[in-house]
Amino acid sequence: MGKKTITLKSSGHEKARVLVCLATKADGTKLKPMVVFKGGKQEVVALKQEFQIRAVVATSRNGWMDTELTQVWIDSVVGAFAFNRRLLAWDSYECHMEDKITKSLKSKKVDRVIVPGGCTKYIEAPDVSWNKPFKAVYRKIR
Repeated sequence: MGKKTITLKSSGHEKARVLVCLATKADGTKLKPMVVFKGGKQEVVALKQEFQIRAVVATSRNGWMDTELTQVWIDSVVGAFAFNRRLLAWDSYECHMEDKITKSLKSKKVDRVIVPGGCTKYIEAPDVSWNKPFKAVYRKIR
């Protein structure tokens, strides 16, 4: 009779998580990416120094965005300087709708549009055109 389990060798990094926030302006200009690592505060300090001009590097306890990191993204990527009002289309993730974030966006002349659950696939072309190639390169260098 055959085995009921198979032993696999592992690098131990299966649960390592990296979150990348990518954004663009309406004219196609890509904004600075934000890379969020799960845990790893010491590694993030070194990465911040190495990539501070090309990317925003941060860490979170669980590898997900939260209100604090969303505020970092707004301050670091969206920025405060703008002559005209801007529009940001976001999904309905809870930290995107918090009062603190709403006030921060308003102070930077950014109007927010919340896309209802189940509809983000219609406006998230970046998932196919940016995220997939980015993740492919990331997997190669890992």
